[in-house]
Amino acid sequence: MEVKMKKKILNCLLPLACLATVSVSCGSSAQAAVLGDDYPSSWKYGGFGVDPWTMYWRQCTSFAAYRLSNTNGFNLPVGYGNAITWGSIARANGYRVDMNPAVGSIAWFSAGVNGAGHMGHVAWVADVQGDQVTIEEYNYDVGQGPEKYHKRSFHKSQVSGYIHFKDLESGTQTSNTTNSSINIGDTVRFTGTFRVTSIVGNNITSQDLAGGTPTKHNIVDPGPVLEVDGQGNPTSDQYLNPGETFTIPGNFKVLAIDPPSDGVLVQIGNRKTWVTQSVLEKV
Repeated sequence: MEVKMKKKILNCLLPLACLATVSVSCGSSAQAAVLGDDYPSSWKYGGFGVDPWTMYWRQCTSFAAYRLSNTNGFNLPVGYGNAITWGSIARANGYRVDMNPAVGSIAWFSAGVNGAGHMGHVAWVADVQGDQVTIEEYNYDVGQGPEKYHKRSFHKSQVSGYIHFKDLESGTQTSNTTNSSINIGDTVRFTGTFRVTSIVGNNITSQDLAGGTPTKHNIVDPGPVLEVDGQGNPTSDQYLNPGETFTIPGNFKVLAIDPPSDGVLVQIGNRKTWVTQSVLEKV
């Protein structure tokens, strides 16, 4: 099936399975602030190269990995790949991914969300003021040219999620434990936008909702969902294809929970579906 998407930024490229011989110092800062373009000069002005986290120089993934190391004191494990996979890999590795920004967290964008290309986008959260988030990023071209530094602010909802590897405000987040405030019988709603992973008959799956590779337990009835564009606005066709994004409006009852997997069972349309608890909030 053809995938429709907006292409405002260049793609965040695939990593290489080799390491660059560049030393990166690890530090930390407890202050919320826009730090500016502190990306290493040898990577910024060099030709072709790969950073210690196996990301191509000057891509959004490389800048995010560098900022995590240099400012947060967190070394991103090898294997996170393209930006579009960061959220699902982080969840699978036990890190919290939700719609609550924090200084030092990673803003993660699925394809088409807030201008992201078909390989997604990631950025470092520099400041949070109420519902407004300021991020710093690389390779988001709005006129300054590709593979360059940029910062911007927007409403906190205009992402696919915030990855909490080691936030500066709240310390290390190493475990994605089930939110104890969500219990069987509670009313919850879905936060953020989600990307279609596959079509299964008349239904869909989403890695974002499943918190990893979807199984038969994560199949979603698309009846209640709303297809949206990269700005979160409803589209005109409302025909979902793999790679397109959607929201799930409305409120839902929690039918069951599974703490070991952070799973929550809800009924979406005509199907009971297991989703990861980090995409929900209690009403």
